[in-house]
Amino acid sequence: MKILIPHLEKRKRFIMKLLFLFALVAIVFNYFFTITPPQYFGGKYNLDFVYALILYKVVELFVVYYILMHRHILFLRKHPATLEFVAKLRKHTKLLLFLVIQGNTVFGIIAFKFSGDVLFFLLFSCIALIALFLVQPKRLLESAE
Repeated sequence: MKILIPHLEKRKRFIMKLLFLFALVAIVFNYFFTITPPQYFGGKYNLDFVYALILYKVVELFVVYYILMHRHILFLRKHPATLEFVAKLRKHTKLLLFLVIQGNTVFGIIAFKFSGDVLFFLLFSCIALIALFLVQPKRLLESAE
C-alpha cells in the first residue's frame, strides 16, 4: 500500500501538468484560429448543450469518484488491505485519474466547438483540476492504518 501512494501522487502531478499543457495549447490555438459554432437549428441550442455538458460532467465526476475511490477508503477503515484488494484499488485509481483528464478534455473540446469560446474549454480544465485536488491518494494510507 505504501508503494501505491507515491505512484498515484506522481501520476496525479503528471496529469495536472498535462492539463496545463492542454490549456496552453487551447489558448494558443484560439489565438491563431477562429472556431465558428455549428448552426444546427440556427445555433439556438448551442449554449444549452454546453451548459448540459457542464452539469453532466460535474455530476459524473462525483459518481465516478465514489465508485472508483471513496468506497475503497470506506472499505479500508473496516477491513485490512489484501493483495487482491490493493491490485483492484490500483486499477481503479489509475482509471479514475485517466477518466478525469480524458473526459474533461473531450467535453472541453466539444464545448469549445459548440460555443466558439475557449473559456468553456478552460472551464472544463478547471473542473478537472478541482477533481484532481479532491482526489487525495494519501487518504487511502490513512484509512488503512
